[in-house]
Amino acid sequence: MSKKDLLVIEMNNKEDMECFNFREKLKLAQKPYDYFKEIKNLNFDQLASSDRIFLQDFGIYNNELNDEEFMLRLRFPAGRISNNSLILISNLAQKYNLQIILTARAGIQLHGLDSNNILEVFNQINSQNISSYQSFGDNVRNITSDIFDGIGIYNIIEVFPYIEQMQTYILNNPDYLGLLPRRLSIGISGSYANINSFFASDIYFALAKKDTVFGFNVYLGGKNTQIAQDVNIFLYKEEVFEFFKAFIQMFNKYGLRLDRQRNRLYNLIEEIGIEKLKEYLITIYNKKWQTKGEIFLEKKFFNEFEKLKNEKYSFCYRSLFARIQASELLEIANWATKDNLEVRLGTDQQIYIFNLEEPKASIIHYNGNRTMLACAGSDFCPYAYWNIKDEIQSLPLEKIERNNILVGFSGCLKGCAKHEHSDIGLVGLKSDVHGKREKTARIYLGGLYTFGEANARKIFNAIPLHSLKEILEIIIDEYEQSRYPTFESFSKNILNNFNIDFLSSWFLAKFKTKEKVYLKKNISEDELFNKYFKKHLLNSIQKNNDFNAITQLLYKDLWFSKESKEDKKLNKTYILKA
Repeated sequence: MSKKDLLVIEMNNKEDMECFNFREKLKLAQKPYDYFKEIKNLNFDQLASSDRIFLQDFGIYNNELNDEEFMLRLRFPAGRISNNSLILISNLAQKYNLQIILTARAGIQLHGLDSNNILEVFNQINSQNISSYQSFGDNVRNITSDIFDGIGIYNIIEVFPYIEQMQTYILNNPDYLGLLPRRLSIGISGSYANINSFFASDIYFALAKKDTVFGFNVYLGGKNTQIAQDVNIFLYKEEVFEFFKAFIQMFNKYGLRLDRQRNRLYNLIEEIGIEKLKEYLITIYNKKWQTKGEIFLEKKFFNEFEKLKNEKYSFCYRSLFARIQASELLEIANWATKDNLEVRLGTDQQIYIFNLEEPKASIIHYNGNRTMLACAGSDFCPYAYWNIKDEIQSLPLEKIERNNILVGFSGCLKGCAKHEHSDIGLVGLKSDVHGKREKTARIYLGGLYTFGEANARKIFNAIPLHSLKEILEIIIDEYEQSRYPTFESFSKNILNNFNIDFLSSWFLAKFKTKEKVYLKKNISEDELFNKYFKKHLLNSIQKNNDFNAITQLLYKDLWFSKESKEDKKLNKTYILKA
């Protein structure tokens, strides 16, 4: 839509007048499905705001903050990708010098495109059994599942046929393409052990058993910062697709559209409640569902090589914190073609190769950390404050790997790395809370994500980058000394029994004093803190401990620095407007 056309969009009715959501105004003016025919004639050097929004519905991303660069996001249902697709992507990346990023929804992002080649690459990709449609915007995003679906020893129901039905239903459907109130993320797994949790999904179909029959319990309303809720619904596998269709229709009809900051499925549930939502849904589904069954979930750690149902093996090819080179994709594709192997993309930002005759990889591969989720970072995302993919390597990676600790590292509060669904969650920010503007990280601890029990809690608001590694080492050392088998069990039995302010003070005091002391159950917070730190922190400890105040004093003592004369002058500088 041209800038001239955009100017004539008017508010003509009560609904328009009440709506200050610009995207909804655009949807009223023109359906994205109809807009598509304009793409071939666009001047990609002169895009209007409306163009940028509509293009997202077809997987093309461009931001006014960096309007010379484009990105294309590709969707692969359940991470299934063909060898031919790998070769095509590799060739395009080499031809146009593109950067390849693996996403936490088992997709691929191609960065580094420009106005001269974006349309050519878009057309080549979408003409070769790959789709970029509806990978951004107000759409059903790439539908995810367990990487071992249909082939792993923990898999009971293969769900890929249902995912194909779902994708066929929504993809390029003129009634839904770009027209939902907000994005929907769908997770479905027929396995009782998964590489990643799916409780961050708007809709999660979780393996369950009712009487003697396996099917799925339904969870709704998850997102990167919320856990999906149990809605007391059990579906037989044959019912999943019809339920999905009814749900999309319901959300499209009743979803919130007024305020873009409050129009996710979570917000609808918050506003009307689960029971009212189910009333809306049943009028469309028009079929009685069963009450929930017994959920089947176990926490498992997966090895580099895993034995499969067919007595063959899988291999996890580790990316460099979601970055992958074109040459690597080509090598994987050639290997898979030669040995008749299958390739899939994982929601853990790794690549999996299946049907090896023996647990041995014939290609050289990076053997770094496998339990880190990382967002694209400031190199590729205008919202990120940190170049996550580089700075993540300054963390205690060896300790994280050895202890199988799930770390989600997001570059902003949008939470693309699911930092609240992790053992340790990190958000890279820039702040001046310590007297100077610098890179700082928020730290979240205690997520109970495997069974969807609790989000991680924010323990630290701003830890300077130069101290982050040591703080994390102190936290991990606390876990190692606890003797619990997993960080998640340590969180449930130890960390989550203590107040947030106390934990902040506790870890900062350990950082300051270098004391090797550890949390203990059945001892009060006051007693613990006074026992180990009163002798060191006499000026900070009051008769009745105020751990929030103690935390602030420790922050100031450890990191606060006065403004230099140059900083002071700069901060008082302003620009006169004409």
